[in-house]
Amino acid sequence: MASNLQIQKPYVLKALSSSVDRPDGPGRHIVGEVYGQKHGSKRRKRSELSVAIDGDSVHLYDIPSQQAITSYLVSPQSFFTCAAYSLRCRSSTSKTASRFTYVSTQDSLSSKKEVKLFKDVLAESGSTTSTTASHVHRCDKPIIHLTATSSRASTSLLGNEDLPVHDIVAVAADGTILGLNGETMEKKWQSSPSLLSQELSSAPSTKILVDFVQATSAADVIDGMFGGENDLFGVFNEEVHRDRFNPDVFLVITSPQDSQHPRQRYLHILALSGATEAEQTRKQNIISVFAAPLSTTLDGTKIQLDAKSGTLQELSKGILHTYSFKSGIPHLENKLDVPDMTSFLRLSKTSVLAATPTSLAIYNPIYRSLQASTLLEAVEETREVPASDKHVTCELVTYLASREIAVGLLGNSLIAVQIEAPKGRNNKRRAEGLLTDAIRRGLSREGLCEKRSRADHAAPVILSGCLPGSMSDDYWVRWHSEVAKADELLQKNNRRAFETLLAETFKVGIKEKQAMTNGVHPENTDSEANGTSVASDLPEWKWPSSRADYPHVDRRWVFYAISKMFAWNSSNDDAGAPRLTCRCLPESNVLNYLVDAGHLTTSNIKSAFKDEICDLEEVDSILGEELPPLLVQVDPTMELLLSYLSGTQLGPTELVSAIKLILRSLDLFEDPSKLLEARVTEDIAQQLEGDNEVISMELDRAEEELQVTEYYLGADSADSSRRGHGLSVAFDKLAKCPANTTVRCLRRLLKPEETMCLMSVLRMELIKDGWTTRYLDRSHTDEDELEGPPDGSIVIIADLLCRCIDSIGLGGWMTFDTMLANWGNPQDSVDFFDQFQAEVSVALEGIHEAIRIQGTLAEAVNYAKRACRAVADAGKSKAPSFQLGAALPLGLKADSKPSLDRVRSGGEIVRRSRRQVGLFASKKRSSYSVHMISEDSLLEGGGVTTIVEEAAA
Repeated sequence: MASNLQIQKPYVLKALSSSVDRPDGPGRHIVGEVYGQKHGSKRRKRSELSVAIDGDSVHLYDIPSQQAITSYLVSPQSFFTCAAYSLRCRSSTSKTASRFTYVSTQDSLSSKKEVKLFKDVLAESGSTTSTTASHVHRCDKPIIHLTATSSRASTSLLGNEDLPVHDIVAVAADGTILGLNGETMEKKWQSSPSLLSQELSSAPSTKILVDFVQATSAADVIDGMFGGENDLFGVFNEEVHRDRFNPDVFLVITSPQDSQHPRQRYLHILALSGATEAEQTRKQNIISVFAAPLSTTLDGTKIQLDAKSGTLQELSKGILHTYSFKSGIPHLENKLDVPDMTSFLRLSKTSVLAATPTSLAIYNPIYRSLQASTLLEAVEETREVPASDKHVTCELVTYLASREIAVGLLGNSLIAVQIEAPKGRNNKRRAEGLLTDAIRRGLSREGLCEKRSRADHAAPVILSGCLPGSMSDDYWVRWHSEVAKADELLQKNNRRAFETLLAETFKVGIKEKQAMTNGVHPENTDSEANGTSVASDLPEWKWPSSRADYPHVDRRWVFYAISKMFAWNSSNDDAGAPRLTCRCLPESNVLNYLVDAGHLTTSNIKSAFKDEICDLEEVDSILGEELPPLLVQVDPTMELLLSYLSGTQLGPTELVSAIKLILRSLDLFEDPSKLLEARVTEDIAQQLEGDNEVISMELDRAEEELQVTEYYLGADSADSSRRGHGLSVAFDKLAKCPANTTVRCLRRLLKPEETMCLMSVLRMELIKDGWTTRYLDRSHTDEDELEGPPDGSIVIIADLLCRCIDSIGLGGWMTFDTMLANWGNPQDSVDFFDQFQAEVSVALEGIHEAIRIQGTLAEAVNYAKRACRAVADAGKSKAPSFQLGAALPLGLKADSKPSLDRVRSGGEIVRRSRRQVGLFASKKRSSYSVHMISEDSLLEGGGVTTIVEEAAA
């Protein structure tokens, strides 16, 4: 089952105060994240936010409770250059907590740039002590990023409790990096912009602009961006490990300041060095570890970089580009085109929250599908919108995964939206992003890059465009107008224009007037000869050479044509009257097209008359029984029925009904024993020798029946050939239908005697195809030139015979046996079963002989192949399969030397002494003896006397 994300309606989290305008534009609200850390544990993101308001203050808010925690005032002429950084630290031995909030401000009057610290210490007694500190820097550009380094243990001079101590790193827009003390705000070190500009491909003195900064750890960079390769941080004396040595790393994206649009971007990886590394790098406190140009050249983008998963996402002109890192180089993974997208948040690898001016939506960037969406109308109704805040856009700020809450800034209001992921097997909510979640939710591919293909490889025609009938506003209007035009032509009885319109709709050509022979369609000459009137004004369609050449058409036009060619009788006055009737001429091209193209299926007829048959039961059976007789009524030559059998996907009901019609046209359903009596005509004549008149009547009757049989089995007439071909097609398709359904249809549509007639026809097919003839029988040498039957025909005939036997059942066989007894000759039933059993036995014997001949021929063919292969390889010289060399005589072997090393019980490998080596060598010597054969022992038959016998000690 597909698991879906759910997004609730957004709500106003907090209404913010208005900001003071800046010298270069309106004031801003800058939102930052709040972190918390306890000594000895990892730093984590808290469910709090810091909001810096120009000319007003810095506020800290708790998101779940929607309450303000604290605030810090700034002067009215001060504005913020970046988001505030707030860190809440707790001692490991007491309940004392300290909150450090760092902000970067710039005075609009004096242009003074400084970094301020607001520190609150909450004691165990509940009292709060607030202090401030500041540092005025002289960087040419404002500070654009503030972050704290990882804490280190330090023993306080005033007590014995452990306090987490950290430093502050400030990055300016020109690439200058400052290191400040986390409590006193004193400058500890400073790096020049040349640290970043020297890595550019242009001149090292080129001025740069910092576009993006993110602090992370070395372990996350190694695992996410370099695939676990630890060689990158070889400058450190220790090996980087997540739980032991894990230095701070800064990911910086820069671009040349004077570059043309679009700008070339560069990725820098900087690491904070320790005391030992600083001495090795000439007292540099920050080291450039890696630098590489980015493949993207987009300008004015919003960037998000997740080092742990190795994913870089940037937004430009409504297109979200996702890159994955391989050895530190990003490669484009996918593109997500969402018009009017203003900001985004990465929820997971398979989910992105996107904001537009009117809505919030969750997309799957991998499969480019929409997972969930909601409108911003609820927020607009509840919040107070000032006059200058009418056309603001929503800027997404952060996502709290533990709370499943995304927070954004909409004008002067903080808004929040709840995102619920489906629960997994472990009862935890997780957005898996499966392919099943993206079905029927895909986005349009317009504007996206197409897949590269070779010039000599043309795209498939079937995939080059939409299927006929794909819904669109223009097509829907055009379809209604064409249907109205066709109805009007039918009301005016203008069938020529009507069929011309449908020929254009079905993409079938029309022949010219001169191409017609006396105004009559060539296929309808038989109906002309039978006296059927032909509408000479009907156009003649150009039929394709094969049914596979018919083009794809809209199914709505097929339903419309069926509804106009046929009519449904809903009245229940006459129970025997057919429900389905035909109201068109036999020469109608539309009817011939529906039959020949295979559109006259039961499902299409049900769709065409869905309003009339909605309350009717067993519609499939009614349509299957009435459609073949209706086609025979329209075309008595059964040519239309043959096209219907050949080109349409049929069920057992339609096939059994068609077989019944063909056999009835052969006049075989009046007496089921006709085909059998034709074979025993001579026996009947011998039994009726006494009555010459009866004998002549029976002979005439047998001759007529023989003519009927020959007519069916392959007379030269066109009708006979057409009916025989129709029976073959019907038998082939009926054998492919399910056995149970076929048996039920045979019981419902055929009487037991009619089923017996069908079995007789199948038996004649068995005889005609030669399955009852012995392979070694040479009596039919005149038929050797005829083409043999298909190998699978025996399977079809046997399967159908079994189904016919099952359809009659035990009661049917008893009834049929009584019927044969009532005919006056009880021996007929016995003869029928004897003949049936004999034919089956002969067929099985033929199969056994065929298997035996196949085995014999297979042996001869395999021997011939091996002989040909041996002759072909005889002239080739083969290299010897072994190398000649010094070898021991047969029966002797070379003993291996004892090993000079041995493994003791503790696993230690020690060297053997010479005495131990000699001992093992003597053990390998086999025992031997010296025998003396005396002359006396040979004469007396005695044994050999052993005089010396030794063994290895």
